[in-house]
Amino acid sequence: MSMNDPSAAGVPLGSPAHERAARPVAEPTGNPSMATLVATELIRIRTGFLAWYTALAPVVIAIPLYLGSLFSPEGRSGRVWDTFSNVTLEFWGVLVPMTAGLTAALAVRADTEPWRFLLSYAIPRWRYFAAKVAALAVAQLVSATILVVMLAGGALLTGQLAEAVPMILGSAYLSWAAGLAATAIAVLVSTVWGLGPGVAWGVAGMLAGALIADKSFWYALPPAWPMRVILPLAEIQPNGLPLPADSPLRDMSVIPPALVLSAVVTIVALLIGGRHMARKEV
Repeated sequence: MSMNDPSAAGVPLGSPAHERAARPVAEPTGNPSMATLVATELIRIRTGFLAWYTALAPVVIAIPLYLGSLFSPEGRSGRVWDTFSNVTLEFWGVLVPMTAGLTAALAVRADTEPWRFLLSYAIPRWRYFAAKVAALAVAQLVSATILVVMLAGGALLTGQLAEAVPMILGSAYLSWAAGLAATAIAVLVSTVWGLGPGVAWGVAGMLAGALIADKSFWYALPPAWPMRVILPLAEIQPNGLPLPADSPLRDMSVIPPALVLSAVVTIVALLIGGRHMARKEV
C-alpha cells in the first residue's frame, strides 16, 4: 500500500476528508507572470527619488508657470490660460524624453545587484527587461495624469475648462504614447552601457524635442516624437509661442504616424533588450 494513499492513514474511503487528501496538489511553477513582474517593478520604484520625480515633476512645472502667467504682459491682457498652457506644454514636450532617460538609467542602476541574483532563476530573462519598460511606462502615465490635473486646474481657474479638455487630454496622453519608444530605448541603452549613456540619451532627447520636432525629418529621432505630437494639439511652436494660422505644424495628420512609429520602435527595442538579457552572463 502506498504511503500516500489516504486510506493508509485511517481516512475512510468516500469521505470528504478522503477526497481532499486524494486531490492532487498543484506544484508551484516558479515562473511568475508578466503582471507579477511589472507589479514588483512598480513596488520597487514607488519610494525614493523616482517616486518623488514622477509625482512632482508636473507640479513643479505647472505651478510656477501659472503664477508667472498671471503677471506676464499676456496674462494682464486676459490671455492667462493661453500663456500658461503654451509654456507648460512646451516644457512637457522636452521633459518626456529627458524623463525617459533619467528614470531608466536610475532604475536599471538600482537593479544591477538584484539582477545578478534573479538571472540565476529559470525564468525567461526577457521578462525582466519588458517588465522594467512597462513599469516605467506606467510611472510616466501617472505623471501625465498629474499634468492633466494641473492643466485642468489652470483651465478651471481661467474659465476655459470646457473647451480646453480635448487639448489637455490629447497633449498629455498622446505625447506619453509617442514617448514610449524613448523609454524603451533608454532602458536598452542603460542596460547595455550603463548609467552615463542612459542619462546622456535623456539629455539628447531633451535637445531633440526642442530643436528637431518642427523639422521635416522629425520622424528620424524618437525623442522628438512627443513634442511633435504636442505642437498641432496645443497649437504652439517648440519655443512655446503660438503657431501662425497658416503654419504647416498645425497639421494633425502627423500624429498617427508618430504613434505607429513609437509602437514599432518600442517592440524592436523590447526584442533587442530581451535578446541581450538572454545572453547576459550572471
